[in-house]
Amino acid sequence: MLPRILRMEAKLQKYEKKLAKSPYYAAAQIFNPECRTGHLKNTETGEISAIGSERLFAVRKLWIRFRDGKAQSASSASAPASSTTYDTQSPQTFLDPPSSTFYQILLQQKMQYLRPRSQDEFEDYISEKGNPLLSGTTPISWWNDIVQRTRYPRLSQLATEVLSMPGMSDKAERVFSGSRRRIPWDRTMTKTETLEAAECAKDWSDQKILGISL
Repeated sequence: MLPRILRMEAKLQKYEKKLAKSPYYAAAQIFNPECRTGHLKNTETGEISAIGSERLFAVRKLWIRFRDGKAQSASSASAPASSTTYDTQSPQTFLDPPSSTFYQILLQQKMQYLRPRSQDEFEDYISEKGNPLLSGTTPISWWNDIVQRTRYPRLSQLATEVLSMPGMSDKAERVFSGSRRRIPWDRTMTKTETLEAAECAKDWSDQKILGISL
């Protein structure tokens, strides 16, 4: 039992090092408004640890490449055409606001927290403490909110792209493991076409594409 536990720990450390090298994995954690940089800090001192500084540096480089490489203007990407737009030069001025007085007052309260144009979006975002999300609100929906898209016009685009990335090992690992269990040592002559058909049929059954259960 002990050798297996040791091999498991070695495998976990190997994958942890690989994840640490990926700026997208660290960015997905930072772009969670509930976490931000809290998970990078030392629990005893409250300061960002050495490993946390490396991950934050990698995410900051990712942001700089995205920011400098985006030709699309922040004003045109801050809100969809069907949504209410704002004049960010003058936070108290609204373009085509709804007729509801309550809605206008609510927007005025939200707009007072907008980032001044002189500040960097990423630095402004990570400088704030994490805040809990409302029930049913996901990090992606938080970033797609009109207030966040106005306050962080380009950073919200990067956050949405990063948080939309699927887990790379999820599907592939399951298919690989399932295929290996499907071919015991006494069936090593099974053709690849047969194995592919069996795996497709199983997946289609799980996805309710087929009308039968396997």
